[in-house]
Amino acid sequence: MDINKIILLFLLIIIGYIAKKAKFVESEIKSHISSLVLNVTLPLYIFTAMQFDFSRDVLKETGQLVLISFLYYLGVTLLSYLYAKGFKLKDMKKDVFQYVIIFSNVGYMGYPIMNEIAGDQGRFYAAIYNLSFNLLTWTLGVYIMSRHQNRLERPSVKDRLKHIFNPSLVAVILGFLCFVTSFKLPTIVMETFTSVGGVTTPLSMMFIGIILAEITFKDMIADWSVLLVSSIRLFITPLLTWVILRTFGFEGLVLTIPVVLAAMPAAANTAIVAARYENDYHMASKLIFMTTLLSIVTIPIILKIIG
Repeated sequence: MDINKIILLFLLIIIGYIAKKAKFVESEIKSHISSLVLNVTLPLYIFTAMQFDFSRDVLKETGQLVLISFLYYLGVTLLSYLYAKGFKLKDMKKDVFQYVIIFSNVGYMGYPIMNEIAGDQGRFYAAIYNLSFNLLTWTLGVYIMSRHQNRLERPSVKDRLKHIFNPSLVAVILGFLCFVTSFKLPTIVMETFTSVGGVTTPLSMMFIGIILAEITFKDMIADWSVLLVSSIRLFITPLLTWVILRTFGFEGLVLTIPVVLAAMPAAANTAIVAARYENDYHMASKLIFMTTLLSIVTIPIILKIIG
């Protein structure tokens, strides 16, 4: 794995940070960036990642990965509730910490890193594994980030169900249909989709940097709870995933992908979702920054451990 992939993401955050500090952009741009990423660039990035030649072996392994993914989220959700109860977390801090423990940066960092480890097949599997993320972000994730609001302000169950079929999920479904039917879009269309989808990572990371410009570095490292949650996100969840999957006899990419994606830092959309539901997006940005920074060290360690 090329460590420069992780360093690149960190540098993109710094660019967004500098742009905000230098007043090249205003705070209002955050809502526009989040809308563009969630509704346009990320879905195209996911769709282009799924343009993979069909085979029965790959189809079987994708089924295993979908099952593992949902079981993984069940496990980390339980872990997040135990953590919140054990440390008696309340209000928005509880919301953000649970979200960070549950949701990792599977999309924005997971794709390039899996591409480094396993090429196109790794990228394709990452998109399949991300199916549960797309479903749970707009159900469980929205519930966690909006539960601090009063009943009148919270999104209704109907609204949450509408969000299930968000552009990212539609991209996974269409991409998978292209895989099983071997359907290929015209080259010029795919090149356009690839070009637009390619801006997802820079936009998302710079969005984080813009928010971080409102936080002092001293404030980020002074909170011990940020470091503790970061260690759970970066070390505890991937190691537990590795031990459990190995115990059940999984190997190869079906073992490697869940473990590596569990080792990713806090989901880049943590701050975006927090901002959308008027939660503590400053704390969310602290955790994204800290986990992304620490992942430069922790991801290579995890890869070394799992061999």
